[in-house]
Parts: sequence; structure tokens; C-alpha cells
Amino acid sequence: MTDIEHLIVGAGISGLANAVRSRAEGTSVRVWEAGPQAGGVIRSVRDQGYLCELGPNTLMVNEPGVRGLLEKYRMWETAMDAAPQARKRFVVQGGKLVPITPLNLFRILGLGGMVRLMGEPFCQRGVNPEEPLAQFAGRRLGQKALEELLGPFVSGIHAGDPERLITRHAFPRLYTLEQTHGSLSRALIFGPRRKMRRRLISWAGGMQELPDGLAKELGTDLCLNHPVDRIEKTREGYRVFGTGGGLTCQKLTLATESASAARLLTGLGIETGLLAEIPHAPMAVIHLGLDRSRITHPLDGFGFLISRRRGIRTLGMLFSSALFPGRAPEGKVLLTGFIGGRMDPTVLDMADDRLIRQVLEDVRPLLGIRGGAEFARVTRWPRAIPQYEAGHGRVVESCEELGRQFPGLHLAGSYRGGIALGDRLRG
Repeated sequence: MTDIEHLIVGAGISGLANAVRSRAEGTSVRVWEAGPQAGGVIRSVRDQGYLCELGPNTLMVNEPGVRGLLEKYRMWETAMDAAPQARKRFVVQGGKLVPITPLNLFRILGLGGMVRLMGEPFCQRGVNPEEPLAQFAGRRLGQKALEELLGPFVSGIHAGDPERLITRHAFPRLYTLEQTHGSLSRALIFGPRRKMRRRLISWAGGMQELPDGLAKELGTDLCLNHPVDRIEKTREGYRVFGTGGGLTCQKLTLATESASAARLLTGLGIETGLLAEIPHAPMAVIHLGLDRSRITHPLDGFGFLISRRRGIRTLGMLFSSALFPGRAPEGKVLLTGFIGGRMDPTVLDMADDRLIRQVLEDVRPLLGIRGGAEFARVTRWPRAIPQYEAGHGRVVESCEELGRQFPGLHLAGSYRGGIALGDRLRG
């Protein structure tokens, strides 16, 4: 006889979304989380009057399913839209921040790059399902567009290496558009329209309100500081052993980081090498608080990304206090810088003061910063973002095969199905 129908290990956003969705279907649910709070990498901290996002800074809602979940748990109406200027993004050109606009594409790409980009509709459809993003982009858009636009985007979002990320897994929409329409340009013109208007949101208390809201719905069925030691297969389902004893369930979801899932699965006699070996990009998040009078740039946008060709170590920066109110004290600004990634794996060897100094030196001439930061905070993520590189298809296949071999067992996490918050909420 089982103690609970559905046990979920891990209270990151994947685990929480699975839990509330399962409960809404009438299933009895329990969530065991090893740490002291729910949310995983989503963490909002108020420090000296600054609201710092240690993990994700925003949520892009562009699917009815995600909106429906937020509406159901009364978080849609309390969400705040990012400032209209958030649609404006910058890249670095000639030592200055240049907005990415149709009019500026010639300046960013040059004549040769623009001619190559305009030839995109005439490129042949790709035939390699394991094609790296660098090859995909170079083939369809040209090397200049890869280096100046797509490359910085990949570094800023995935913290990844375009030479190693596999397009079909890391950017499935791009892959599908090409396979379906033969051209990205034709897909934009003739492809299906989005079902809803995109909305970039956060909350007054920061992104932490998202997991906190879902956790509140679970009440006492969410058990914090409750690590799992091992899993056993039983006739009824699974026996999971953690703090205070064991619990038997019919359905078991492992919503943990891939290495933790691999460790737990070894108790079922499962070969977990593929899961354990998924590469992750290290990242340091640097929050800087400054007096507004010490920055000459108007900060009239979302932020900026930096091509690796610029020789600047910082990957990019968000204008956090310009996006949402209440992120900085009156007369101050909050900037959030990112450094590290798959192409800079030794970044976490640097001391905090050196990381702060590096980011300040990198962005000072771009933003016209005078003097140092009045506030600085460093957050280190040794395994920040899983990388969908060569062999990732075998990871996906092994997860699916695992579910067939072990009915009721499901793996949920950012190492499959997408790294974005929307992907994790969608399930």
C-alpha cells in the first residue's frame, strides 16, 4: 500500500510546477526539498536597499499554459510588466553601446554582413540533426551575424559556446522553423502567429514571489530540509528514503539537478553516466549599486551583450533598476553583470574583489561610470546552466526510455526540455 500517490524530489520551479499541476488533477502530492527554501536557482535578496536577483531576473510569458498557471494561483494579476524600454537591447560596437534596431543592422554587420544576411531565404535546408549552432547560424545568416548578434545572445542566455551547442536541442524553434519552412525569413512571414502577446514580467518582491506563491499552495505537503538518501523499486511503485524515514509512492518525479538525479537513480541499478556527465557552464553574477549621477549613459533599455570578439571578459549586463521599480534606493541604480560561461570556465577561481573590479573595468567606458560602486554583491554558480551539446540527444532518449522501463518514474529539470523559466513552468 502506498503512502502518497506522487512524490516529487526537489522544490525548484520544475518540482513546484509539477506538484501544483498534479494536485490540480486530484492526485495526492508530497514534495521533498533538501534545502531550506523552495525555488532552486530563483532567489531574490534585499541588501542595503537593493533588490538583487541571484538567478533569473525576469519571466517571459508567451504561452497560454504558463499564463493559465499564473492566473490559477493568483500571480498573474500581481505581476509587473517590465518598463517599455526593456524592448531595447544593446550590443557593443566601436567601444560604444549600439541599440539593436533594423536601422542599426548595417552599422553592426557592415555591408558584407548585410548582403550575406539578405541571402538567407536562398540557403539550402540543413540535413544534419546534430548541427552545432555556429554552423547553423554561419550557414543561414553568415559569420558576421553569428559573431555580432547570435553569439553574444548565446553567451548571455545560455552562457554557452555556439561551436558546441546543438541547434535542435538548444534552439529547437530555429531548427523546426528551418525544417518546416526551409527559411527563417519565410517562417517569420508565412509561419503561424503567436497565440498571445508576449509579456516580460517580475513581481514587486522579485522573482522569488513565483516559487513562494506555488509553495504556499502546497502548504505542509512541501517538506524543506528533507534530503533524499536512496530510492528502491517496490511492487506498488517506489520507496524513497529521506530525513525521518521512508515513503512509498506510485509516481516519482526527480526534479533535481542532473548530477543529483544520477546519484539517486544508481539505487535502481540504472546506468547514469549520461546524466552525470552533462556539462554545465559556471557563472558569477555581479550586482553593482551606484549613484545615478556617476553614470552618463541613460540606461534606456534592457541591457547589453558583448561579442567575444571584443576581447571583454564580461558577457553582458542588465539595467536592473530601469526594468522594474523598487530595485534600488532613491537616486541610485542597480546593474547586474554576468561573467564566466562555457568559454571562460576558470572565472570562479577569481576572488570576489577581483570579479567586481573586472566587471567594473569592463563596463566603465561603455556606461561612462565615474568612481567605484557604492554597493557590490557576488553570487557564484559553479553549475549554472546545463549545456545541450553533442550527445544531448542520447540524454533525452535515455530519459524517455527510463520512463518506459520504470513506469511512474519521471525526470524533470533544466537538463532536458529547455532552460527558460517558461519551459520549466510548462512542464
